[in-house]
Amino acid sequence: MPIIVVEYVRQDGSSPYRTWFEGLPAQAAAKVATAVLRLELGNVSRVKWLGAISEYRIDWGPGYRVYLGREGEALIILLGGGTKQRQRADIGRGERDVDGIQGAQGCAAERQEVMALTRDFKETIVERLRREPEFAKALLDEAATLFLNREPHTARLILRDLVNATVGFERLAAETAKPAKSLHRMLSKKGNPTMDNLAAILRVLRKKLRVDIQARSVKAA
Repeated sequence: MPIIVVEYVRQDGSSPYRTWFEGLPAQAAAKVATAVLRLELGNVSRVKWLGAISEYRIDWGPGYRVYLGREGEALIILLGGGTKQRQRADIGRGERDVDGIQGAQGCAAERQEVMALTRDFKETIVERLRREPEFAKALLDEAATLFLNREPHTARLILRDLVNATVGFERLAAETAKPAKSLHRMLSKKGNPTMDNLAAILRVLRKKLRVDIQARSVKAA
């Protein structure tokens, strides 16, 4: 079941998840972005509940963790992140933010109050892609690895975000001789691009980013 994934925003306007994500090295940030996109697709196989919050475990590097809250069955709230070594302190911060969300719920009869305390996580991904070529390259490598390891659904969403942040769908349409609407459909959650169309999209992105793609025939973290 598809899930809406958002970042928690404190009353002072800060996002603990965004602050943590922005401080990650490019390759680690690409692993985290991939994990969150899996959540958007409803893949919660790596999520473990720890009382009021849950933890998405990324088996890579120092053992990154993404901490989550939940509102109903279809809304996941990104609270922040950390590593296995700092797990206890990170969980404590996440629990305090959950208390803040529940306090907002107590003051409002409608779910809109909770939504007002959040922002779309894709905004954080796209903003970093636009200013950091190293992150864009790392995320492109993740997409190629996912395609190679038979996880095309997540890979398509990565390509969607890369296109939005770099060439844009109108320019991609011009360079691939494909209608923009068709390209949008190809890179949607239910898209199914042919190998020729996928190769054309990757070629345009490689040209824009001036990089070669490095794919690994192992399961992406």
